[in-house]
Amino acid sequence: MQPYRALFEQSVTPLFVVDRSASGSMNVHANEAFRRVAGWAADNSETALLRCFPLDASNVWAAIQTCDAQQAPYALTVSWGESARHWHLQLSPVVEGSYRAVHGTLLQGSLPFSESLDTLLSQLPGFIYQLHYSVEGKWRYAYVGKRVVELFGVSVEEALADAQTLLNSIHPDDREAVFESSSESARTLMPWQQEFRIFHRSGKMLWIEAIDRPRREPDGSVLWTGYANDITQRKALETALKSSEQRFRQLVEQANDIIYTLSAEGTLTYVSPNWPRILGHPVAEIWGRNISQLLHPDDLEACRRYIAQVYHTGQPQGVIEYRVQHANGEWRWHFTNGAPLLDEQGNVSSFLGISHDITPRREMEQKVLHLAQHDSLTDLPNRAIFFSQLSDALVKSQRQGDSLALLFIDLDNFKPVNDRWGHAVGDQLLREVAQRMRLRLRGTDMVGRIGGDEFVALLGGPVRDDEALAVANQLCQALAEPFALSVGEVGVSASIGVALFPLHAQEEAALIHCADQAMYQAKAEGRHRAVLYSPIGSTDAPTC
Repeated sequence: MQPYRALFEQSVTPLFVVDRSASGSMNVHANEAFRRVAGWAADNSETALLRCFPLDASNVWAAIQTCDAQQAPYALTVSWGESARHWHLQLSPVVEGSYRAVHGTLLQGSLPFSESLDTLLSQLPGFIYQLHYSVEGKWRYAYVGKRVVELFGVSVEEALADAQTLLNSIHPDDREAVFESSSESARTLMPWQQEFRIFHRSGKMLWIEAIDRPRREPDGSVLWTGYANDITQRKALETALKSSEQRFRQLVEQANDIIYTLSAEGTLTYVSPNWPRILGHPVAEIWGRNISQLLHPDDLEACRRYIAQVYHTGQPQGVIEYRVQHANGEWRWHFTNGAPLLDEQGNVSSFLGISHDITPRREMEQKVLHLAQHDSLTDLPNRAIFFSQLSDALVKSQRQGDSLALLFIDLDNFKPVNDRWGHAVGDQLLREVAQRMRLRLRGTDMVGRIGGDEFVALLGGPVRDDEALAVANQLCQALAEPFALSVGEVGVSASIGVALFPLHAQEEAALIHCADQAMYQAKAEGRHRAVLYSPIGSTDAPTC
């Protein structure tokens, strides 16, 4: 199979070619991605192609004829079934000597972010996982996405029961590098990224790209939250691009990846014709410009080092992710696989890059991260992220010699609201409480929900005890004002406990205990008040 035909066949984008070279006849070829998406029949005929578009066959046929007759690109929207997602069909004419064809590309439309977290994760091309490494040196998966079955032939239950079910499938030649880099990530707590080979249960070898971020647990163990994706086809494309073949050149240039070359100084010496479709700039405007004019300032130095490393080593340097500016001013996330182009003497003559837009994946990762760190009802930081940031704030305050305050906030008489009007009204009240507290606190403060009708607030320092108590009293007064809900005005109050670092405690657990005890003291003294912690039980507790 010739290289460009290999690119056509192995592309993850659904592609087909309608050969119009012979008058009155039509021969159709489709790659594996198209056959999988559209349901391709055995024969390579016009009828087989049109059967792939049961709702739009006449429109597709008319579009192919128009594209060929006018020798101009043509686009339309196609779908499968009433509830199916819509796809964009892009048609391009191809003429080379006596060869005449119409090239088709299927591009899937955007998905709304309105589905559940599990559904969102199942739609990612790879799978989400959490891998735990204990202080005793044992591996286990804390979470495994459902797509592990499709990718590796291993069930979620098997992977959760024994991490070695997956880890032992790593290619022997890559295993040492994977575990060494994982150990380094555990030591430094730096993000981990690796490309390696792994075997499917059927024996098929896959290339995997894994990206995860570690977190040190209280017991000293390490938990990575990561994302793994099958890049076997991308690896095949990168290898195939080292060769050239004329007939399928336009097919490659219609792909969703930008192909470009750079000089050692970063000047763009070639960009593929699909640049305008992906990034908006005309090719003539881009050719000859320095890549620094298009990259985000925060990513520029890393990209310069990456390019220099390719020139210096004469070897591919894996993947780098960065932001590049669209013609409309928007910053898009791309990744590039960089490789050297060598002259006849074996010297690096140019930098070859294959760039792919990963903005949807980045946005998805940010949304997933937000969901994991915030309370789904109030959108406040949840227990885990609040106390993690409290820990960081204590370390910083201790280093700088500052003070800070921790507030424990518990609503009074919240249960009767639920009992009288139901949980829907109770949830509405909690959202309004959260919003009211946000508005009363400073930008340097943080408020979170730790469960039920319990909230916590962190007042950034330096802050004195009287200042902290004043803020708590303001919150107390604000929460005592009636809330306008769907059932009318509803009133509650709050009991607030206040503790200061380092005045009342110098350790995180002790500070939390002090604030909690002060809150219970406020409850005991009649509720609807703020109380400053006192180790002997004598408190300054004015009623709000």
